Amino acid sequence: MRPYYNDPYTVKFGATVTESSKRDDKFLVALDNSYFYPTSGGQEHDTGFIGDKEVLDVFEEDGRILHVVSAEVPVGRVDCRINWDRRFRNMQQHTGQHILSAAFENLFDIETVSSRLGDYTGTIDLSRQPTGDEVAKVVAEANRVILENRPVVVHFADRESISSFNLRKPPKVEGTVRIIEVRDFDMSPCGGTHCTHTSEIGVILTGNIEKVKSALVRIEFYCGTRAIRRYYELLKSTHDSSRSLSTGVEEIPSAIERLKAQLQEKDSRIRFLTGKMLDELCNKLIARSGEFSEVFRSIDLSSELQTTDELRLVASCVSHKMKSSFAFHRIEGNICYMNLSLNVEEKIASEILNELRSKCGVKGGGRSGFYSIAFEGSQIGEVVAVVSRSLQGE
Repeated sequence: MRPYYNDPYTVKFGATVTESSKRDDKFLVALDNSYFYPTSGGQEHDTGFIGDKEVLDVFEEDGRILHVVSAEVPVGRVDCRINWDRRFRNMQQHTGQHILSAAFENLFDIETVSSRLGDYTGTIDLSRQPTGDEVAKVVAEANRVILENRPVVVHFADRESISSFNLRKPPKVEGTVRIIEVRDFDMSPCGGTHCTHTSEIGVILTGNIEKVKSALVRIEFYCGTRAIRRYYELLKSTHDSSRSLSTGVEEIPSAIERLKAQLQEKDSRIRFLTGKMLDELCNKLIARSGEFSEVFRSIDLSSELQTTDELRLVASCVSHKMKSSFAFHRIEGNICYMNLSLNVEEKIASEILNELRSKCGVKGGGRSGFYSIAFEGSQIGEVVAVVSRSLQGE
């Protein structure tokens, strides 16, 4: 039986190094009696020291616990020390997760399908989307259980006695099952480290809610010292926003709404003016149509246009009003973006595009003789040459 199953508070202990090896540039150590928790069940591993060597990772392999250490540790007797701050934060987070999941199920029959306990944020995946009001009631219920300082009790059950426990979820292991009971609130099979009383968790806060694969809903949560850290992060962000907006904290939402309305008005004005500018540019380019009919060329519009979307709009407009083959391009860094209008049969246009792909590394495509392509800027001369030769039947 793992020592931390019944005693998660021992962080200093003596042990014997029974195996010391190196694998893939990692130093591995096995102990005859380890209190270090290995990554499992969604909970992060412990860190600390074996002798004077730092423990970087802990994992289970073939039923034994292996410790990844910063340097070689010789076989023999050693003093070990677990990072208590990390261990206790994990205990708070894991016990809090049991309570939060039980509250969702007890109050609204929302099942926790899976969970993950990160180094800072924890998440649970729920079977359905909770409403804002449901989340608020669940958090209130969870924190009520914490404040009541209920005992957290460890049980062990074999196949014959497991049915006497009202488990929230079935066990994932065979044989003897370790059960964590939050007195008169939750009972779940679990191999993680936990507090012995709910008050040690301190507080539970929830964060972002998002939909994930398989129609599940993922909700962030923070417990204890992590919740306090998250609170002060949000408080700082709120006060920084208040200063940036020159408004009181309570007025931030209305100030943001005013800014959004102003931005929408400006965006509408910009779109109107941009449309006028693009129309004027199209008319100027059409007036120069004689230049296009003489020989194929690509006109550089880098200074006139800001985006590839604008380039495509202008080229599309001109192509609808002209029957000549032409191209417009703009340069961004070392990439040339080109809109190519080919006044030839679709089959010939497709052959030209394929030749550009094979000879010049062109990417992109289109249809009906109108193509949006991109390539290295140094290739523009070759691109124009390939199109010119093809149009002239060479």
